[in-house]
Amino acid sequence: MEWLEPWYAVSTGPESVALTLERQLAIEVPPGHVLYGVQAKLLARGNGDDALFELMDGSGRVAGVHLTWGKSTERLPFPGTTVYGSLEEWVSQVMVPEHEDWSD
Repeated sequence: MEWLEPWYAVSTGPESVALTLERQLAIEVPPGHVLYGVQAKLLARGNGDDALFELMDGSGRVAGVHLTWGKSTERLPFPGTTVYGSLEEWVSQVMVPEHEDWSD
């Protein structure tokens, strides 16, 4: 996969980064949130607090999440999350447009 700025794969960095963000997601997600009870694996980081997670439920979906970095469970609708049916869908709807904006 070719990642376009400002996105980058977390696989190129220390494993501790991915674990930290995965733990933070678990802290923030409240009952009733679309990601509540869903195991997620960090794939990439974007600009600021944006992160891309693979949903480990066998669906092939990914979720773009804007983490709040709160120290406890958030209130709905936080953390801000958009779920995409596939990585390819996320690439066309998020990564490519953000890269075009980033490059301008």
